[in-house]
Amino acid sequence: MLKFIAATPFHSLDNGLARREGKMSDGAAAAEVRYDAGAFGQLQKHPHGLQTQVLSGEFEFTVGSDIFVAIAGESITIPAEVASGCFCLTAGTLLEIALAPQSK
Repeated sequence: MLKFIAATPFHSLDNGLARREGKMSDGAAAAEVRYDAGAFGQLQKHPHGLQTQVLSGEFEFTVGSDIFVAIAGESITIPAEVASGCFCLTAGTLLEIALAPQSK
């Protein structure tokens, strides 16, 4: 079982979020992000994919042109270079794990 290892304390952001950086026990880069209800993660693209786990709360995710609702215990995979963001329906926490690029 993989475990999140925090490298920084939570830092409050000005938009209802608090974030701490770290890594997974296998070395993958990761971050834990707390959201207040009504807060949102802006649409953005990453050069690598993300595995996002909902640790608590309820979130509406936009991934490309698709919209998903996920609750605690569920996860979604966001492909590299695809615009994604989320809206927090019920206060909660996400664990975002960077996926290694696929070799060609």
